[in-house]
Amino acid sequence: MHKKFSFYNPVKIIYGDNFIDSLKKTVGNEKILLITSEGHNARGVVGKITQNISNIVHICCEIKSYPEFEILNKIYEELKGVKFDLILAVGGGSVIDSAKYLSVSNNNENTTYKFVEDITRKGLAHERYQIKPIIAIPTTAGTGSEITPWASIWDMGERKKYSLCLPDLFPKVAIYDPNLTLTVPKDVTIQTGLDVLSHALESIWNRNSNPISTTFAIASAKTVLEYLPKLKLNSYEYRDKLMTASLNAGLAFSNTKTAIAHAISYYITANYGVPHGIACSFTIPQIINAIKGKYEYVDRALDSIFKNYNVELFFNRLNISTNLNDYLSNKKDILRLVESVSKNERINNSLVSINELIG
Repeated sequence: MHKKFSFYNPVKIIYGDNFIDSLKKTVGNEKILLITSEGHNARGVVGKITQNISNIVHICCEIKSYPEFEILNKIYEELKGVKFDLILAVGGGSVIDSAKYLSVSNNNENTTYKFVEDITRKGLAHERYQIKPIIAIPTTAGTGSEITPWASIWDMGERKKYSLCLPDLFPKVAIYDPNLTLTVPKDVTIQTGLDVLSHALESIWNRNSNPISTTFAIASAKTVLEYLPKLKLNSYEYRDKLMTASLNAGLAFSNTKTAIAHAISYYITANYGVPHGIACSFTIPQIINAIKGKYEYVDRALDSIFKNYNVELFFNRLNISTNLNDYLSNKKDILRLVESVSKNERINNSLVSINELIG
């Protein structure tokens, strides 16, 4: 497999303490649109940025989890007449995904929101779009959105997730500071850490995998398995380890996309409200069992990660069920799940089929 491959990621990565110093050295005189959430405003992160960066022309703190078209299109209306050169996105994956959506435009601000929504919903390639550059500062570890070229946008009325995917949607710069994750609550830490693990493993049992992505994935998965179960809320050492794991997983799946676990997760999150990190990871033990012995290079990677390690015990230590019946209420819903997964583009990346997991 892997006789010929390529690997590409154009994001400049800055890692270390004191994100403000890194930010001050990165931004020039450009007019900046700051995208974040109310939570970060309350934590003082926004205040720290505005005290040190003088050329912010507008602040949007309205981003919530699972960004929806309706809210983002209202923000487009709010931004009419606001002139900015780049976007500073400070937050978790929802904030950074929203920033990506809002970075895309056409040459008519009165129709931009409809233009971008059509690209996202229909997955059509457009030559007429323009993109504002993004500086992304993740505050969770994490979705990896700061180093990937796509964004998840939701329509909860339809109970469906859409993906905005453009080849030049990579942020310009990603600034990592583990200190920003110290106050993340335990439940969110577990959910985002499981998302990291899923990103890493999904890039391995993936038709688009290559030796470079797999190397990053193995390093990431090993770190999550070791440090997530013993993480203390304010442990800088462990937060640093998990942020590094998130970075490595992001580099891995930025070249492969995700696969079957994520395809399953979207239905479960949209219909049952299960947090994304849990929804995209609880199937990991079943997927490992389904793929064992079928691909030598996958076996080598998984042996490297799980040698002498019980993955079921890992989930038990986090109090996360890996039983599908604990997430779906009846057999009809399982059939709806299978139908949903079969139509999801992520399943095409997977070396495991949905029928191998759900007979």
